[in-house]
Amino acid sequence: MSRKTTTGLENRAGERVFSSPVALAFVRIVVARRGVTEIQARKIYLDYLNRAQPTRKRRPRKAA
Repeated sequence: MSRKTTTGLENRAGERVFSSPVALAFVRIVVARRGVTEIQARKIYLDYLNRAQPTRKRRPRKAA
C-alpha cells in the first residue's frame, strides 16, 4: 500500500492560507451551512482561490 506524503513547503503554504481570519471564517460558514467536514470546506476554499482571476489593470480615464 502506497502512502501519499506532502513536503514541508506544501504544509507551510496551506498553514499560511488558513492563518487568515477571512479563510477561517469562510471555512466555518461552509461547515455550518453545507454540513460538510472541515477538510471538505478547506478544499472548497482552495478551489475558490484557484478559480479567482486577478483583476485586469485599467487605463486611466481621460479628463473631460
